[in-house]
Amino acid sequence: MAGRDYYRLLRDFGQGHIDILAGTQMLAKGLHFPNVTLVGIISADTSLYLPDFRANERTFQLISQVAGRAGRSAKKGTVFVQTFLPEQQAIQYAVKDDFDGFIQEELKHRKACNLPPYWRLSAIVMRDMNFEKLEAACAQMRQKIDRVVTREGLKLKIRGPMPAAINRIQRFHRMQIIIQSPEAATMQRLFTGLRAEPPVRPAVKIAIDIDPVNLL
Repeated sequence: MAGRDYYRLLRDFGQGHIDILAGTQMLAKGLHFPNVTLVGIISADTSLYLPDFRANERTFQLISQVAGRAGRSAKKGTVFVQTFLPEQQAIQYAVKDDFDGFIQEELKHRKACNLPPYWRLSAIVMRDMNFEKLEAACAQMRQKIDRVVTREGLKLKIRGPMPAAINRIQRFHRMQIIIQSPEAATMQRLFTGLRAEPPVRPAVKIAIDIDPVNLL
């Protein structure tokens, strides 16, 4: 849909020329329709299946945002949430509109698993069209990391190399190494030490993401 068609559609909906509007997550954010009294969220648990530690957070945020489109005036609003996981914590707190309860429960989980905001997180994402070449390069990167950790006496948790959640984009295979650190200085010492190491051979494309927005 072209940009002008999108805005025309929203304008017609806001003016009451359209009674039912179906869409993606784009409809969840920044829209104000005073006459909307019913919202249905289809497959509200989809993002929970993503292998990312922010899955709960994103699910809670999305349900809360979409639900907020209903009842924005004097008229009461009703929200239907379709899910296979009605007892899941993010969905339960979102349905109750309990932001504080969700935050307390989510932070408890993050702390137990050494996840942000309690620990720092980095992802080394490596990709190449040749999978065997990529595997060899990833194994060498892990060896370099272990060497620096031992030499510097660093306290880190390292997972991988392992296939990325989205393990192939276009013709590129993707693998990643996830690093968790209790403090930023420790992470900095690791990457300073890695820069002093010889280049990875065979050469592949490498991206280092500090405090990644997602692990996909």
